Amino acid sequence: MTYQNPVIKGTAPDPSAVRVGEDYYLASSTFDLLPGITIRHSTDLVTWRIVGHAVSRPAQYRRDGEPGPVVLFAPTLRHHDGVFYLACTNAVGGQGNFVLRTTDVTGEWSDALWIDSDGFDPSLFRDDDGTWYYTRRNLQFRPDGNLGPIVQATIDLATGVLGEMRDITPPHGFASNDIEGPHLFARDGWYYLSSAEGGSWAGHMQTIARSRSPWGPFEAAPTTPWLTHRHLVANRVQNLGHAELVEATDGSWWALALGTRHPRMARHHNLGRETFLTPVRWVDGWPVAGERGDGTTSLVVDADPPVRGRGIDHVVADTLWTRGWKTIGAAPARLDPLDTDARIELPCGPDPRTRPVGACGALLRAQTEDDQRFSATVANVPAGAVAGIAAFTDASHVASLTVEKVDGGRVAVLTRTVDDVTSRTHVPLPAAGEVGLRIDGHETSYAFVAVTDGSETVVGHCSARLLSAETAQWFVGVHWALLAVGDDGSTTFADVQITDLAPGAPASPVPF
Repeated sequence: MTYQNPVIKGTAPDPSAVRVGEDYYLASSTFDLLPGITIRHSTDLVTWRIVGHAVSRPAQYRRDGEPGPVVLFAPTLRHHDGVFYLACTNAVGGQGNFVLRTTDVTGEWSDALWIDSDGFDPSLFRDDDGTWYYTRRNLQFRPDGNLGPIVQATIDLATGVLGEMRDITPPHGFASNDIEGPHLFARDGWYYLSSAEGGSWAGHMQTIARSRSPWGPFEAAPTTPWLTHRHLVANRVQNLGHAELVEATDGSWWALALGTRHPRMARHHNLGRETFLTPVRWVDGWPVAGERGDGTTSLVVDADPPVRGRGIDHVVADTLWTRGWKTIGAAPARLDPLDTDARIELPCGPDPRTRPVGACGALLRAQTEDDQRFSATVANVPAGAVAGIAAFTDASHVASLTVEKVDGGRVAVLTRTVDDVTSRTHVPLPAAGEVGLRIDGHETSYAFVAVTDGSETVVGHCSARLLSAETAQWFVGVHWALLAVGDDGSTTFADVQITDLAPGAPASPVPF
């Protein structure tokens, strides 16, 4: 038996999972996109389906409850006595760490219970005696320049009041000086502290230590890290770490970790930090990851997946959000989330390519394969607006193909922005009629194609490396985007029909 990695394709970083009976639930980071903190459900840890989002309104991510910037980092999902708890960070200045709760993981979550404003990556653990522990990354630099420790306190989840905050890791971490993403759990009389170290790039790894007390002192595993690919430079899976350990219903153990897929021997990746599943064995009280016991994982895992549970058949509305679409800032009020993928009336708004604050005229969905085609038909562009599609990493790393009106005619415009360099290429279009726009994605490049009256024109290309997370220097991946840019105070819409979102070899020339 085998299964395929990643088990969640496209941008789905920092997985945190919990088993409830025969069901598994997973939360992942969404950074500046909304709805925030995607919640997925599975009965076998391999097949996941979006069933909701924890964050959908300002009262859940802003201390003043008003619309404003959001960067949601590394959630921790926990469950006890019918209640789901989620600890998270809004990394925007002046915000900090908070806890949400719900009894219906597919429905609305509570307003935020704000805990503190220091550090990030908050985690929760409930001991058998009923004590809840709050563990997070500190952000206090030591005199020698190394990053500070993991800190911990007891927490009253009714009020958010913390007990005494204590350092619980040594000055050097367990394998490096950069320790984050802590998860505390208990097994066979031991308290384990599993953490990510080495940063979320090539040096990423998962370490673990244990103690007879939740306060330590923690003894590092004799073989550490127990999960990493930092030594496997030719492996297509890189940056492996930030893992959550889960015991399956059949008694087997598994690690859900973020990782990245790279073209062979390439340093760049475009699909974001995805979620990988790795089998785990316990040897002498320590976890050993990988199907061969060597701490690795692969795209095809030669291991039996967990036994599928009966699980709950969650009834979830079919919306743009449960299909994986997101917005930058709050979704426009005029956007109907029940629109089908086939045709969307997208309200015109501020341009996401110019670093706007607040809602934008864009819908985004993660690219899930290097070889993937995304196409749409622009049926209507209001006066003074532009509409089209894009390969969007962030506002400084984006390539878009839009339909624009000029001097009584129309042009298709390819705009490429990389850092502070922007270029524009345009081709003429017929004065009227629908325009097909297509992006052919490939591991080396993106080709941008305009289609009118059955005739295809390759408008231009963009190197995939220039849209990669390594070029952007941030924890991002490429998203396919629908754009409708114009006066956000108007009631104008762009009528866009999605005609293809599927894997496959690109048909257009690839010059890179």
